[in-house]
Amino acid sequence: MPRNQNRPLRRTLDIHGAFVRRTDLSGASLRGANMAGADATNAILRGADLSNAILRGTVLRGADLTDVKNLTVEQLSEAIIDDDTILPSYIDRTKLRALVENTSK
Repeated sequence: MPRNQNRPLRRTLDIHGAFVRRTDLSGASLRGANMAGADATNAILRGADLSNAILRGTVLRGADLTDVKNLTVEQLSEAIIDDDTILPSYIDRTKLRALVENTSK
């Protein structure tokens, strides 16, 4: 079936396993991105859209997730964060810890 010429080709970012420490991804559309296993230590993701992004094993230690859009507690529970990770205001760190503890049992 030929591609509809009026519809733009939709691609998703695949940076699984990539080294993106201290990278500024502010405002980026990371919808559906495969970030599994990526090292995003101290990355700046302010205002990025993480809808359906795969964060399994993604290192987000010290990352700035201020105002990130469409990030779920379930997505974050698969990532590696620390106390220096700045979470968006709608994510409750206590609930996140409880979910991680329950899934590791």
